[in-house]
Amino acid sequence: MFSNWLTYRAVAAALDEQLTGAVIREVFTQQKNELVIVCEREIGPEVLQFSAEPRFAWLLLKPEFARARKNSLDLFPDLIGDRVSHVRIARDDRIIRIALESGRLLFAFLFPVRANLIMTDGEGTVLESFKQHDPPADWMQLEYDNSIPHITEEALRRIIAEHADTDIRRVLRRLRPWLAGTLADELFHRTDTNPAEGGSDLDETGIERLVTTFTEMLAESARGGGHVYLRDHHPLHAAPIPLHHVDAEEHVEQPLLEALFLFLRRHFSGSEHERVRKRVHDRVGQELQRLRRAYGKLSPEKELKRQADEYEKFGNLLMIHLYDQPEQPGRMTVPDIFTDPRLVVTIPLKRRTTVLENAQRYFGKAQQTRASLIHVRERGKELSARINQLEDFHAATESAESLNELKSLFKEHESLMSELGLTSKGEKDESPFPFRRFVVTGGFEVWAGKNSANNDLLTVRHSRPNDIWFHTRGVGGSHVVLKVGSAAGDPSKEAIREAAAIAAYYSKHRNAKRVPVAYTEKKYVRKPKGAPPGTVTIDREKVVMVDPALPEG
Repeated sequence: MFSNWLTYRAVAAALDEQLTGAVIREVFTQQKNELVIVCEREIGPEVLQFSAEPRFAWLLLKPEFARARKNSLDLFPDLIGDRVSHVRIARDDRIIRIALESGRLLFAFLFPVRANLIMTDGEGTVLESFKQHDPPADWMQLEYDNSIPHITEEALRRIIAEHADTDIRRVLRRLRPWLAGTLADELFHRTDTNPAEGGSDLDETGIERLVTTFTEMLAESARGGGHVYLRDHHPLHAAPIPLHHVDAEEHVEQPLLEALFLFLRRHFSGSEHERVRKRVHDRVGQELQRLRRAYGKLSPEKELKRQADEYEKFGNLLMIHLYDQPEQPGRMTVPDIFTDPRLVVTIPLKRRTTVLENAQRYFGKAQQTRASLIHVRERGKELSARINQLEDFHAATESAESLNELKSLFKEHESLMSELGLTSKGEKDESPFPFRRFVVTGGFEVWAGKNSANNDLLTVRHSRPNDIWFHTRGVGGSHVVLKVGSAAGDPSKEAIREAAAIAAYYSKHRNAKRVPVAYTEKKYVRKPKGAPPGTVTIDREKVVMVDPALPEG
């Protein structure tokens, strides 16, 4: 009911009482859609704030206001030194007029979307306008009066007779266009009237009850009080009358102008609260998704232990059969004495190498896999702790009931906010992670450039010598780097194929099949002096054929 004409009428009456005789000292703007008029009275300054917010337009006395030292602009210079004569509102329309002793007039059009404040001379010629919106037709001919409307039973009967088939809600709107929404709901509640009934269904008792009750409500609105209703600390309604039909957890009663500012503070604070919380939730959700993917792609510890034991067994079996000849190139079948001598096991061999060299190779793989096992265990604990930390933080932001609680939470977790690329206010850092980022098999991260300059940044400044570098052969596309140190051990063939598929996806062959992708260690990639952005030369390249694709998730 904040934007209802009855509320604005009460505002006009309050402004008339407090501003009459005040001298205008400053008129300026320092925020979009906001105009500030500083008036001076014998008892002290009064700050009148006009807002052209698309949803809530208002003209209110602000309890306290400080002009910014920068980025404020003086407007309406002809108003300076003029004195307020009176304040009135248009009958049944949301236009407040401030008359000045000079004969000039200020009109505040408090319409949603097209709110504006203009200055005219006494004849209605527009001298200055805050916004570019044109005033409505016949606005100068309207009757401006702060008196309470008079409603009669006869007028209600006449409307009912003219619109016999219309429900009572629409009948009341024809009686007064602003007798709608929350105000009408309160009237129906107080009179126990069904708004869906037709007007012709009302008997004389019903008509009398509606008129009498509405007259009482109008009288309540003239008492200068304001009522704000809240639920879960969020404002539901602000009105110049009590709203008995509203289901709220909290009811605050204050002088009208103070109550309306309380509603606005809670409303915009709540909107900011939700906006900040959503931004942080989205960022935390992205990071949780990435960490969970990385955790899910870690090699299972049991599988690594099994592989290490198998490699060691192969090495020991080959040492026992050091002087035997393989029955065929590339493999040797021997009794599995470590499990059951009655069983045999076939050991793959590297061609053109001796049995001893193959045994040593398997001992090395066993040692490397056990080292990877330790690394995976540590990496798993690290990822698990990080996931738990972010889940707790996510839950804490969900339970924060106000913007102040969110800010306190952000300050308490300042280092985490910084790591997430967020400021202490929950705003996203202006320097986000510069590359596309993925996780492939084994938990390895893959970074992909976004354009030629970004490709140079990735290849030249953000890649280590042993990282694996990818680029689709023969066509333009992203530089892609598989970060070798981002997970345990060495990247598997599957991880290399997934990284190559990413390079193919971010190339001009995205819609093709079986795309050739070149790859090599980054230390074999050089950027020639003076070469255009994104241009490099590579040595010792290998080629893998892949279908363009991004990793799952």
